Amino acid sequence: MKVEEVMSRDVITTSPAAAIHEAARLMVNHTVSGLPVVDDTGRLVGIISEGDLILRQKQRERLSWWRLFFEDGERLAREYQKAVGTTVGEVMSTAVISASPDLPIESAAVILDRHRIRRLPVVADGRLVGIVSRGDLVKALSTAPAPAAATASDAALMSEMKARLAREPWVSNRAIVVQAREGVLALWGLVSSEAEKSAIETMARTVPGARGIEDHLVVQAEIPYWYGAV
Repeated sequence: MKVEEVMSRDVITTSPAAAIHEAARLMVNHTVSGLPVVDDTGRLVGIISEGDLILRQKQRERLSWWRLFFEDGERLAREYQKAVGTTVGEVMSTAVISASPDLPIESAAVILDRHRIRRLPVVADGRLVGIVSRGDLVKALSTAPAPAAATASDAALMSEMKARLAREPWVSNRAIVVQAREGVLALWGLVSSEAEKSAIETMARTVPGARGIEDHLVVQAEIPYWYGAV
């Protein structure tokens, strides 16, 4: 599924010349946390967010002379403009992360998560054509058909599970015993934590074709210190 299939096309925008209080009013009235900023031709030139406006409420830090010597002057000038500017163009962020309409929604989800943003402007030929949010992706996921149940031999299940264990750096025990019988994966061995045990259970459960799991993994901290003593 592509971004253009789930994005919102009726986008609330603002312009660089707009006063920041007008942008703030738009955010409140439309219950959004940010606004794309477009010029007269519809070209995306920036984005203004709640964070940009909240920054103005913070008291500016007075830097000592020695910090001024090491600080980036360009960054300080930009922070000053964002703190005291009165128009959207002065306060907005110009380094905008955007997506194309034909981007797969899985890739859009990765971008939103990696950059910790809520909305992603959708741009075609430099012009804003829509916006995709975390909510849009969740809605797409809720309406997607369930994947067809896969089938796999016991040998294939064991091979896939062992490969998955080998790929993950957080797996503490590379000698976990994996067996399969009639589509049910069975696991034996020691792991370092409950979180690791739970994650390996999830790993086994999501192997295509697995009909179930038998988890015999043991967390090392749960073994009594006298275990095996004569």
